[in-house]
Amino acid sequence: MKKLTYKARKESDGGIFHIPNRKVMEEDLRRLPKGNYTLTIEKYRKSKSLPQLGYYFACLLPAFRNAALDQGWEFESLEEVDIYLKSLFADREIANKHTGEMIKIPALKRNMSSTEMMVFINQVRDWSSEFLGAYIPGPNEQIKIEL
Repeated sequence: MKKLTYKARKESDGGIFHIPNRKVMEEDLRRLPKGNYTLTIEKYRKSKSLPQLGYYFACLLPAFRNAALDQGWEFESLEEVDIYLKSLFADREIANKHTGEMIKIPALKRNMSSTEMMVFINQVRDWSSEFLGAYIPGPNEQIKIEL
């Protein structure tokens, strides 16, 4: 069965939900066969954009790797650099409910919002500047490459 998704907006506390395609939603719900269903409402968040990912993979990772190599680090691939950067700036903690032990694992970029991705990118750029002495141009910056 196809998943049904609709966008809605709530403008004030105690207010009602505005559903732009309410009639379409109601018609889709009427067409469902008899049975039990789960309705889920979650806050909408804008996912990271393709330009953000393009900048990250095509500019930021290679520039960071080059700067790290100049400082003596031995990253063999951009994938290693990606894992390292996520462990520095995008890790999340997981708790063992029986022992209370906490472990950290790198977060997944696919779960990042556009704001979280922007913060992650800025943290990498700042860290690179401070600890590697390397300037990584921003996503909207024009740079001149001298050959």
